[in-house]
Formats: sequence, structure tokens, C-alpha cells
Amino acid sequence: MKLNKEFLKNTHFNASDYSYSQNELSAGIVHIGVGNFHRSHQGYYLDALFNKRKSLDFGIVGAGLRSTDEAMRSDLKSQDFLTTVISRDENNTNIRVLQSMIDFVEINNLALIDTLLKEEIKIVSLTITEAGYYIDSNSQFNIEHKDIQEDINNFKNPKTVFGVLLLAIKQREEKKLPSFTLMSCDNISHNGDILKNIMCKMAEKIDKSLLEYIQNNVAFPNSMVDRITPVLSKKDQSFILDHYGYEDKRPVFCEPFMQWVLEDKFSNLRPKLEEVGVIFVKDILPYELMKLRLLNGSHSCLSSIASLLNITYVHEALQNACVRRFLDNIMLKEVIPSLKIDIDVKLEDYYTSVIQRFSNPYIEDTITRICIDNSSKYPTFVIESIKDAIKNGVNYDGLAMVCALWCRYCIGYDEDNIKLDINDSKKDELKEKALAAQTNPKVFLSIKDVFGDLEKNEEFVNVFTLALNSIYRIGVQNTVAKYNN
Repeated sequence: MKLNKEFLKNTHFNASDYSYSQNELSAGIVHIGVGNFHRSHQGYYLDALFNKRKSLDFGIVGAGLRSTDEAMRSDLKSQDFLTTVISRDENNTNIRVLQSMIDFVEINNLALIDTLLKEEIKIVSLTITEAGYYIDSNSQFNIEHKDIQEDINNFKNPKTVFGVLLLAIKQREEKKLPSFTLMSCDNISHNGDILKNIMCKMAEKIDKSLLEYIQNNVAFPNSMVDRITPVLSKKDQSFILDHYGYEDKRPVFCEPFMQWVLEDKFSNLRPKLEEVGVIFVKDILPYELMKLRLLNGSHSCLSSIASLLNITYVHEALQNACVRRFLDNIMLKEVIPSLKIDIDVKLEDYYTSVIQRFSNPYIEDTITRICIDNSSKYPTFVIESIKDAIKNGVNYDGLAMVCALWCRYCIGYDEDNIKLDINDSKKDELKEKALAAQTNPKVFLSIKDVFGDLEKNEEFVNVFTLALNSIYRIGVQNTVAKYNN
């Protein structure tokens, strides 16, 4: 049996758990970047809200700009845009078929713009990953990037997501349609502010009146999103068929925990998400910094050492006494003491909850996944902690060692000469600089998009150099054990 509308009417799923049907929804949100995380998080929250029979005019229309989005669109369309989400831990397995997506725009920029011009679209949300924002190591928008320059100089035929959004905003203004809210759901500190900055800087180069319109009419709420959602494995793919007797081409597996903190500023109407647990706040910074530094930062700190020690899963990394102590020392003695935020949450308790979540064996989150695009993750998740430690006079030996371990990882093989799968947009540059760093460690720190001006900090360079030299002299395990002691 295949997942589709008809199947959903005739399954053994408890009908009382489904108080709405997809046919009752109308479009209100266009989401660009439909992946596993979006469906396990935003799609899941909206399904819960619709199941209360609230805000039924905020159905999701999926969208994408990359050729790789076509496969996602094709698979979801073949099953009427339904998705099975399975959340698991040691105690429970919960399965839910989401109906919150009602369409997926053809992978064509002009088709997307036509959809964005529909008056009923009130929110455009994005999960385009950290790498999609053209941000440099100093958290500045790289307006000189050739993709961005092409859109500025050819405004009516945009290629990037930002060019598409700008043209849609301009045409909505001309048609006297109310503006939509632009809502980033990516793991970037102050993601809404960053999105606004990109849109405004491009608009300024294109049309000053467009800039003024955006500044006065378009809201960019910052958000903090959180639900561990690993890449689908072959075993996961067959789980639904084996246990529930039907095929879902795009199931999503995730942890039970989920959180969404969102600034309550919208340029148009919004769904009543507070009724399903979304936290609306005036200032999101303390919440997002806590999550970015302690949860995402923990992933980044684990990624290279676990890979070099040939560990497959995150929960297995935490079962390794050396790795676990390494992470505890970094987070409790370096990251938390350097993180000066005013928040009604004890940071040590939050870190404990992170460890509990990472230890969930049913997630089977791979080390390979958390290594993906570390060059775009490190500036936010690791380097900012180092900068705060320097500013606040906190020791950062462990964080510097994390950078040294990543350098060693970027060579592309471990200490047993086993090849490592380096999946990073800067793969070639990282390998070149990592190889050169064997004789001159400072070379690796010259990657400005990652390290910024840290190569000018002599103390940091010395700590990094000592760590890298030790890794090559006595090995990964012994170097980390020495730090732990």
C-alpha cells in the first residue's frame, strides 16, 4: 500500500486522532527548502494546530530553487504531499501522518514568483541551511558574490532565493497586495535580522524605493528552532513498511523533543501557534544563543573527534568515556562560563537535557551528518564561543583543540588511513590548508570565512598549534585524554 489521501481514509490509524483533512486547508504559507527538518518541525507544529481546527487558512505550499529539490517534490506529489513523522526514544514510538502541506510549486523560479503573488500567501518561510545566506566569517552578507551580483544586475530574472523574494515583494507592492512576512527557520543566530539585512542591501542596489518599502512593510521575525532530525537511513526507509504495512517515499524520523521560539512580529496575519506550544517572545537572542552554543556547538565539538575515532553514531560517541569527558569539559568549563546571557534557564540543566537527547539510540544520528558543511557551522557554533572566551578571560584550550581536530579531519583520512567522507562546500580548500598545516599550523587559520581574524591572535594561534602538533605527535586519543586530565 502507498501513502496517499485514499489510503489515509482506510488505514488502521485511529480516526479520532485526525480531526481535520487536507481538503479543508487553504494556502497561507510558502516554505522554501522542504527537507526533513522542516517537516518534523514547522510542518509538525502546523499539523498539530490544524488538528485543533485552528488557522486552517495557513496550509503549507512547498517550494525550492535547486535541481535537487525536484526529487523531493516528485516523491511528495506522488503521495499527495503527505508525510509520515516517527518520533522515538527508549520509552515510546509515535507515528503521525502530516497533512499540513497541500502543494509543492514546480521547480521553476517564475512559477514560484507567481505563487508568491497570490494574495492569500501571508508568510514565506525558509530552511535553506547556513550555507544559503552568503555569510562570511564576520557574519556579514557577501554582496560581492557572483550569484548575488547577477541578481542585482538582472533583477527581472533572478536566480537566488533572495532575488526571487525581492521581485515578488516589488510586484506585490505594484499590485497593492499586502506584504507577506519573511520568516527564517534556519540555525543561524538572529536569522531574521540576517535575512532582513540581505534583502535590504540587495534592494538598495536595485531600487531605493524597494528598500524603503521593505523597511516599512516587511517583518522578519527571529526564530529559534530545535528538533534533532537525522538523515534517513535504509533501515528507516523500510521501518514503516515492515511495521505498518505501507510505503512512504519520504518519511521523517526524529526525537520526541521539539521547541520553537519566535519573535511576535508579523507584517500580515499569522497562525495561532501559541496554542500548540510555540513560545512567542520580544527578544530571542538569549534563547538562540543558548541553543546555538550548547546544542549545535556540542554537535560541532563532537563531529571531528568522533569521525577520527571511527565512531558511527552520536549516541555511541557519548558512550565513549574520553569523548564524553572532552565534551563535558568544553561545555561546562569553557562555553557556559563565556556565555553571558540573561535567561530564566540554568545553562547547566539545558546542557544536561542536550546530552540526554543526544544519547537517544533510536535517533541513530550519524557522525557523518553532523560533519556536513562544518565550514559554514563553525563560525556560529564554535568560533563565536572562542571569541567570547577571549573577551571574557575564559580558558579555551578545548575549543582550540576542536579546531585542531577539525583540521586533522579535513585531510580526509583517519589515523588508520581509512578514508573520511568530507562533505563540505569548501572541501578542496580545507584539504589544501589542512595538509599545509602539518608543517605550518597557522595556514589553516587563514581561512577567513571560518576563523575571521583569529589568526592575528597570537595566544589562540599558539594554543591551536600546540593542539595540532600534539595530535600528529601522540595521536587523537592521547591528545584529548591529556586535555581531559
